[in-house]
Amino acid sequence: MSTRLPTSIVMHYFNADEYRQERDFRLEDFDNYDHQRYVCWINIQGALRADTMQQAARIFRIHPLVVEDIVHTVQRPKIEEYDDRLYVVLRMFIVHDKKIIDQQISFILFDNVVVTFCEENFGVFSQVIEKLQNADPALRKRGEDFLLYALLDSVVDKYSEVLEFLSEEIERLDESVISKQTNSQLLQLQKLKDTLLYVRKKTYPVRDLVNNLMRYEISFFDESNKYYLRDLQDHVMRHIEELDFLREQLHALTDTYYSMQNYRMNNVMKTLTGISFIMLPLNFIASIYGMNFEYMPGLTDPWGFWEIILVMLFVTISLVTFAFRRGWFSFDDFTSRKIWRK
Repeated sequence: MSTRLPTSIVMHYFNADEYRQERDFRLEDFDNYDHQRYVCWINIQGALRADTMQQAARIFRIHPLVVEDIVHTVQRPKIEEYDDRLYVVLRMFIVHDKKIIDQQISFILFDNVVVTFCEENFGVFSQVIEKLQNADPALRKRGEDFLLYALLDSVVDKYSEVLEFLSEEIERLDESVISKQTNSQLLQLQKLKDTLLYVRKKTYPVRDLVNNLMRYEISFFDESNKYYLRDLQDHVMRHIEELDFLREQLHALTDTYYSMQNYRMNNVMKTLTGISFIMLPLNFIASIYGMNFEYMPGLTDPWGFWEIILVMLFVTISLVTFAFRRGWFSFDDFTSRKIWRK
């Protein structure tokens, strides 16, 4: 995690009738609370100092392998069971200042307790906190497993903002490519491809994560709360389908870019060929009268120059008329927005 972010610990302490929030919570005070009557959510945010992580590992009895995964924030989305602890990790994606930011979020679930580790939440959990403050019955009465579902759902819901941002970027680039092709567009296409592939790589395992949570072997979720995981699974599947659609759209846009480049190059070659088609006969006539012979027809004629010019003009008009009748010349711009709106 980034060392520039200060560590802050916030504890949310609630049951069906009561809710409290304690900022600057001290981990050593954790055992002073009644964990049988209340659900505790401890959100540890920012850079994890070694002493803070060691203290959290001791108080919450976190397995050393889980501690290692939390500290090294490049983990693949997954769930792990260690004794009476459930460890869940996935990537959070969010659009901030017109940029896609991602970071790792880790969850520890055990008896009436959920512990989260993240660098910055960017308001990802704000809706969950608001529901707790407003005494939402579903959240306040259903226990720590439902709280974990709500937190995961908040993270997954943010994926839709990222997909919408990528879709808008692709549409904007599509309009630009149709209007005029530039080398910078090719760089933008490659950046969008890399971003889309990375998001897709980190999103696909979330589907397996939710499927594993729904397994009957997972004893951390009540059967009544497992139904809500189906809704989470549906959200993940819709995001994956949208990612696949955006990938195909990006491939189609790349093909369009190269097709438009080829179209413009063909137009250039067509123009050059048309000029050559007209100029070659004129060059032939001019080259004949440019030969250094002493006796040639029309050399002594005072109107000879203008007669040759008239012949060349006649040849030019004849060739242009022939080309137009054959449909070799076209002034329609395929890239014009007027053509596309017809």
